[in-house]
Amino acid sequence: MRGGLGLLVLGNIRRFMLRKGMDDLFKQNLLRMRQPQNPTTFSEALFGHVHWVQKSAFNAPPAKTTAAQFTEKAQVMESLERYAQEKLGENKLTSIKIEGGEIAFKPDPTWDGIPQYSGFYDLRMDLSIEEEALELCLKNKEPGKVRILFVAESFRPAGEFEAELKDGFLNQLLPAFPLKTAELFGRMLSAMKLIDEEVIIYPTLSGERDLSSEVMKVVGYYRPEIIVTLGANSTHKILKGQERLAQVHGQFFNRKIENIGTFAVVPLFHPSIIENNQNMKKTAWADMQKIMQFLKKL
Repeated sequence: MRGGLGLLVLGNIRRFMLRKGMDDLFKQNLLRMRQPQNPTTFSEALFGHVHWVQKSAFNAPPAKTTAAQFTEKAQVMESLERYAQEKLGENKLTSIKIEGGEIAFKPDPTWDGIPQYSGFYDLRMDLSIEEEALELCLKNKEPGKVRILFVAESFRPAGEFEAELKDGFLNQLLPAFPLKTAELFGRMLSAMKLIDEEVIIYPTLSGERDLSSEVMKVVGYYRPEIIVTLGANSTHKILKGQERLAQVHGQFFNRKIENIGTFAVVPLFHPSIIENNQNMKKTAWADMQKIMQFLKKL
Protein backbone atom coordinates (compact mmCIF):
# COMPACT_ATOMS: atom_id res chain seq x y z
CA MET A 1 0.00 0.00 0.00
CA ARG A 2 2.73 2.42 0.89
CA GLY A 3 4.51 1.73 -2.38
CA GLY A 4 1.30 2.26 -4.35
CA LEU A 5 0.56 5.47 -2.50
CA GLY A 6 4.08 6.67 -3.21
CA LEU A 7 3.62 6.05 -6.93
CA LEU A 8 0.28 7.87 -6.85
CA VAL A 9 1.80 10.88 -5.12
CA LEU A 10 4.74 10.83 -7.50
CA GLY A 11 2.37 10.68 -10.48
CA ASN A 12 0.40 13.65 -9.15
CA ILE A 13 3.61 15.60 -8.60
CA ARG A 14 4.74 14.85 -12.13
CA ARG A 15 1.39 15.98 -13.57
CA PHE A 16 1.54 19.13 -11.46
CA MET A 17 5.08 19.85 -12.61
CA LEU A 18 4.12 19.22 -16.25
CA ARG A 19 1.12 21.53 -15.96
CA LYS A 20 3.21 24.19 -14.23
CA GLY A 21 5.87 23.80 -16.89
CA MET A 22 3.30 24.32 -19.64
CA ASP A 23 1.95 27.43 -17.89
CA ASP A 24 5.49 28.78 -17.43
CA LEU A 25 6.32 28.08 -21.08
CA PHE A 26 3.18 29.85 -22.20
CA LYS A 27 3.97 32.88 -20.03
CA GLN A 28 7.54 32.99 -21.41
CA ASN A 29 6.25 32.85 -24.98
CA LEU A 30 3.66 35.49 -24.24
CA LEU A 31 6.23 37.83 -22.68
CA ARG A 32 8.58 37.31 -25.64
CA MET A 33 5.71 37.98 -28.01
CA ARG A 34 4.97 41.26 -26.20
CA GLN A 35 8.42 42.66 -26.91
CA PRO A 36 8.28 45.78 -29.14
CA GLN A 37 9.11 44.04 -32.41
CA ASN A 38 5.96 44.12 -34.51
CA PRO A 39 2.82 44.47 -32.39
CA THR A 40 0.86 46.30 -35.09
CA THR A 41 1.25 43.60 -37.74
CA PHE A 42 0.68 40.89 -35.16
CA SER A 43 -2.59 42.42 -33.98
CA GLU A 44 -3.95 43.02 -37.45
CA ALA A 45 -2.93 39.60 -38.73
CA LEU A 46 -4.08 37.44 -35.83
CA PHE A 47 -6.70 39.01 -33.60
CA GLY A 48 -9.43 38.51 -36.18
CA HIS A 49 -9.17 34.69 -36.03
CA VAL A 50 -10.17 34.11 -32.41
CA HIS A 51 -13.16 34.76 -30.13
CA TRP A 52 -11.24 36.52 -27.38
CA VAL A 53 -9.10 39.61 -27.21
CA GLN A 54 -5.97 40.37 -25.24
CA LYS A 55 -5.96 43.79 -23.60
CA SER A 56 -2.59 45.46 -23.27
CA ALA A 57 -1.16 48.89 -22.59
CA PHE A 58 2.03 49.02 -24.63
CA ASN A 59 2.74 50.96 -27.79
CA ALA A 60 5.65 50.35 -30.10
CA PRO A 61 6.67 51.44 -33.61
CA PRO A 62 5.82 48.96 -36.38
CA ALA A 63 8.60 46.77 -37.68
CA LYS A 64 9.02 44.53 -40.68
CA THR A 65 7.69 41.01 -40.12
CA THR A 66 9.51 37.97 -41.42
CA ALA A 67 7.83 34.68 -42.30
CA ALA A 68 9.56 32.99 -39.37
CA GLN A 69 8.25 35.62 -36.93
CA PHE A 70 4.73 35.29 -38.27
CA THR A 71 4.83 31.49 -37.94
CA GLU A 72 6.13 31.71 -34.37
CA LYS A 73 3.46 34.22 -33.42
CA ALA A 74 0.74 32.14 -35.01
CA GLN A 75 1.86 29.17 -32.95
CA VAL A 76 1.97 31.21 -29.76
CA MET A 77 -1.45 32.66 -30.52
CA GLU A 78 -2.92 29.19 -31.01
CA SER A 79 -1.34 28.17 -27.70
CA LEU A 80 -2.83 31.26 -26.07
CA GLU A 81 -6.29 30.46 -27.42
CA ARG A 82 -6.14 26.90 -26.09
CA TYR A 83 -4.83 28.18 -22.76
CA ALA A 84 -7.61 30.76 -22.51
CA GLN A 85 -10.35 28.30 -23.42
CA GLU A 86 -9.06 25.80 -20.88
CA LYS A 87 -8.66 28.32 -18.08
CA LEU A 88 -11.95 30.09 -18.69
CA GLY A 89 -13.76 26.80 -19.05
CA GLU A 90 -12.33 25.42 -15.80
CA ASN A 91 -13.19 28.47 -13.75
CA LYS A 92 -16.43 29.44 -15.55
CA LEU A 93 -15.19 33.01 -15.84
CA THR A 94 -15.42 35.53 -18.65
CA SER A 95 -11.83 36.77 -18.18
CA ILE A 96 -8.56 35.81 -16.51
CA LYS A 97 -5.78 38.07 -15.32
CA ILE A 98 -2.25 37.64 -16.65
CA GLU A 99 0.89 39.64 -16.05
CA GLY A 100 0.47 42.98 -17.80
CA GLY A 101 -3.17 42.54 -18.84
CA GLU A 102 -6.05 40.11 -19.10
CA ILE A 103 -7.61 37.61 -21.50
CA ALA A 104 -11.37 37.70 -22.06
CA PHE A 105 -13.94 36.16 -24.34
CA LYS A 106 -15.14 38.65 -26.92
CA PRO A 107 -18.94 38.29 -27.12
CA ASP A 108 -20.59 38.14 -30.52
CA PRO A 109 -22.35 41.38 -31.49
CA THR A 110 -26.13 41.31 -31.00
CA TRP A 111 -28.85 42.97 -33.05
CA ASP A 112 -31.41 44.59 -30.78
CA GLY A 113 -34.47 46.72 -31.48
CA ILE A 114 -35.67 44.38 -34.27
CA PRO A 115 -39.48 44.00 -34.02
CA GLN A 116 -41.36 40.72 -34.17
CA TYR A 117 -43.97 41.06 -36.92
CA SER A 118 -47.36 39.39 -36.76
CA GLY A 119 -47.77 39.38 -40.55
CA PHE A 120 -46.22 40.36 -43.87
CA TYR A 121 -48.13 43.65 -44.09
CA ASP A 122 -46.53 44.88 -40.85
CA LEU A 123 -43.08 43.91 -42.14
CA ARG A 124 -43.76 45.54 -45.51
CA MET A 125 -44.55 48.88 -43.85
CA ASP A 126 -41.06 48.86 -42.28
CA LEU A 127 -39.16 48.19 -45.54
CA SER A 128 -37.99 51.05 -47.73
CA ILE A 129 -36.68 49.62 -51.02
CA GLU A 130 -38.57 50.33 -54.25
CA GLU A 131 -41.88 48.56 -54.72
CA GLU A 132 -40.74 46.91 -57.97
CA ALA A 133 -37.64 45.42 -56.33
CA LEU A 134 -39.51 44.40 -53.19
CA GLU A 135 -42.14 42.59 -55.23
CA LEU A 136 -39.42 40.62 -56.99
CA CYS A 137 -37.28 39.70 -53.99
CA LEU A 138 -40.14 38.69 -51.63
CA LYS A 139 -42.53 37.13 -54.15
CA ASN A 140 -43.73 33.63 -53.12
CA LYS A 141 -41.70 33.70 -49.90
CA GLU A 142 -43.13 32.23 -46.71
CA PRO A 143 -41.74 31.95 -43.17
CA GLY A 144 -40.57 28.41 -42.57
CA LYS A 145 -39.83 27.77 -46.25
CA VAL A 146 -37.01 30.29 -46.78
CA ARG A 147 -33.73 28.51 -46.07
CA ILE A 148 -31.13 31.07 -47.07
CA LEU A 149 -30.99 34.87 -47.24
CA PHE A 150 -28.30 36.42 -49.42
CA VAL A 151 -27.22 39.93 -48.47
CA ALA A 152 -26.33 42.03 -51.49
CA GLU A 153 -24.38 45.26 -51.23
CA SER A 154 -27.05 47.34 -53.00
CA PHE A 155 -29.99 47.17 -55.42
CA ARG A 156 -30.15 48.83 -58.80
CA PRO A 157 -32.89 51.36 -59.57
CA ALA A 158 -35.93 49.74 -61.18
CA GLY A 159 -35.28 51.63 -64.41
CA GLU A 160 -32.01 49.73 -64.87
CA PHE A 161 -33.41 46.20 -64.71
CA GLU A 162 -37.02 46.44 -65.94
CA ALA A 163 -36.00 45.83 -69.58
CA GLU A 164 -34.03 42.71 -68.51
CA LEU A 165 -36.93 40.99 -66.74
CA LYS A 166 -37.85 37.56 -68.08
CA ASP A 167 -39.51 34.61 -66.38
CA GLY A 168 -38.44 32.53 -63.42
CA PHE A 169 -35.78 32.66 -60.74
CA LEU A 170 -33.58 35.13 -62.60
CA ASN A 171 -35.99 38.02 -62.04
CA GLN A 172 -35.41 38.21 -58.29
CA LEU A 173 -31.66 38.47 -58.86
CA LEU A 174 -31.77 41.36 -61.33
CA PRO A 175 -32.28 44.11 -58.73
CA ALA A 176 -29.00 43.05 -57.12
CA PHE A 177 -26.84 42.32 -60.19
CA PRO A 178 -26.38 43.27 -63.84
CA LEU A 179 -27.83 40.67 -66.20
CA LYS A 180 -24.59 38.78 -66.86
CA THR A 181 -23.72 38.57 -63.14
CA ALA A 182 -27.31 37.61 -62.28
CA GLU A 183 -27.12 34.73 -64.77
CA LEU A 184 -23.87 33.52 -63.18
CA PHE A 185 -25.34 33.78 -59.69
CA GLY A 186 -28.44 31.92 -60.85
CA ARG A 187 -26.24 29.06 -62.04
CA MET A 188 -24.47 29.08 -58.67
CA LEU A 189 -27.81 28.75 -56.86
CA SER A 190 -28.86 25.92 -59.16
CA ALA A 191 -25.57 24.15 -58.44
CA MET A 192 -26.38 24.53 -54.72
CA LYS A 193 -29.74 22.79 -55.38
CA LEU A 194 -31.68 25.84 -54.18
CA ILE A 195 -35.13 26.65 -55.54
CA ASP A 196 -36.99 29.95 -55.78
CA GLU A 197 -39.03 29.55 -52.59
CA GLU A 198 -35.93 28.84 -50.49
CA VAL A 199 -34.04 32.04 -51.37
CA ILE A 200 -34.33 35.73 -50.53
CA ILE A 201 -31.86 38.41 -51.56
CA TYR A 202 -31.89 41.80 -49.83
CA PRO A 203 -29.51 44.81 -49.94
CA THR A 204 -27.60 46.58 -47.17
CA LEU A 205 -27.54 49.91 -49.01
CA SER A 206 -30.00 52.07 -50.90
CA GLY A 207 -28.09 55.06 -52.21
CA GLU A 208 -26.41 56.41 -49.07
CA ARG A 209 -28.96 54.86 -46.72
CA ASP A 210 -27.89 51.91 -44.55
CA LEU A 211 -30.45 49.08 -44.78
CA SER A 212 -28.65 46.53 -42.60
CA SER A 213 -31.35 46.76 -39.91
CA GLU A 214 -33.95 46.07 -42.61
CA VAL A 215 -32.00 42.96 -43.57
CA MET A 216 -32.31 41.74 -39.99
CA LYS A 217 -36.03 42.58 -39.94
CA VAL A 218 -36.48 40.33 -42.98
CA VAL A 219 -34.34 37.66 -41.27
CA GLY A 220 -36.40 37.90 -38.08
CA TYR A 221 -39.67 37.47 -39.99
CA TYR A 222 -38.72 34.69 -42.43
CA ARG A 223 -36.24 32.89 -40.12
CA PRO A 224 -33.81 31.51 -42.74
CA GLU A 225 -31.43 28.78 -41.66
CA ILE A 226 -28.41 30.73 -42.85
CA ILE A 227 -27.46 34.28 -43.89
CA VAL A 228 -24.87 34.61 -46.67
CA THR A 229 -23.21 38.00 -47.13
CA LEU A 230 -21.92 38.80 -50.62
CA GLY A 231 -18.85 41.03 -50.65
CA ALA A 232 -16.89 42.96 -48.05
CA ASN A 233 -19.35 45.78 -47.38
CA SER A 234 -22.34 43.57 -46.63
CA THR A 235 -20.10 41.31 -44.53
CA HIS A 236 -18.92 44.22 -42.39
CA LYS A 237 -22.46 45.47 -41.84
CA ILE A 238 -24.05 42.16 -40.88
CA LEU A 239 -21.15 40.91 -38.75
CA LYS A 240 -20.75 44.39 -37.22
CA GLY A 241 -16.99 44.26 -37.66
CA GLN A 242 -14.16 45.01 -40.05
CA GLU A 243 -13.03 41.46 -40.78
CA ARG A 244 -11.04 41.03 -43.98
CA LEU A 245 -13.15 39.04 -46.39
CA ALA A 246 -10.07 37.20 -47.64
CA GLN A 247 -9.62 35.80 -44.12
CA VAL A 248 -13.24 35.00 -43.18
CA HIS A 249 -14.92 33.85 -46.41
CA GLY A 250 -16.53 30.45 -46.05
CA GLN A 251 -16.42 30.61 -42.24
CA PHE A 252 -19.49 30.34 -40.01
CA PHE A 253 -20.36 33.05 -37.49
CA ASN A 254 -23.33 33.47 -35.15
CA ARG A 255 -25.31 36.67 -34.89
CA LYS A 256 -28.17 37.01 -32.46
CA ILE A 257 -31.34 39.05 -32.95
CA GLU A 258 -32.49 39.92 -29.45
CA ASN A 259 -35.70 38.10 -28.44
CA ILE A 260 -35.91 36.36 -31.83
CA GLY A 261 -33.04 33.93 -32.27
CA THR A 262 -29.46 33.26 -33.35
CA PHE A 263 -28.57 32.85 -37.01
CA ALA A 264 -25.55 31.45 -38.84
CA VAL A 265 -23.75 33.95 -41.08
CA VAL A 266 -21.30 32.94 -43.83
CA PRO A 267 -19.41 35.54 -45.91
CA LEU A 268 -18.79 34.87 -49.62
CA PHE A 269 -16.96 36.79 -52.30
CA HIS A 270 -19.23 38.93 -54.45
CA PRO A 271 -20.34 37.18 -57.67
CA SER A 272 -18.84 40.00 -59.76
CA ILE A 273 -15.37 39.08 -58.42
CA ILE A 274 -15.96 35.43 -59.28
CA GLU A 275 -17.23 36.43 -62.72
CA ASN A 276 -14.07 38.39 -63.55
CA ASN A 277 -11.54 36.06 -61.94
CA GLN A 278 -11.49 32.46 -63.09
CA ASN A 279 -9.17 31.48 -60.23
CA MET A 280 -11.87 32.47 -57.72
CA LYS A 281 -14.36 29.89 -58.97
CA LYS A 282 -12.67 27.02 -57.15
CA THR A 283 -12.63 29.01 -53.90
CA ALA A 284 -16.26 30.03 -54.34
CA TRP A 285 -17.34 26.45 -55.01
CA ALA A 286 -15.55 25.21 -51.88
CA ASP A 287 -17.37 27.84 -49.80
CA MET A 288 -20.69 27.00 -51.42
CA GLN A 289 -20.23 23.31 -50.63
CA LYS A 290 -19.89 24.18 -46.92
CA ILE A 291 -23.24 25.96 -47.12
CA MET A 292 -24.80 23.03 -48.99
CA GLN A 293 -23.55 20.67 -46.31
CA PHE A 294 -25.05 22.93 -43.62
CA LEU A 295 -28.40 22.85 -45.46
CA LYS A 296 -28.07 19.09 -46.01
CA LYS A 297 -28.04 19.53 -49.77
CA LEU A 298 -24.71 17.77 -50.25
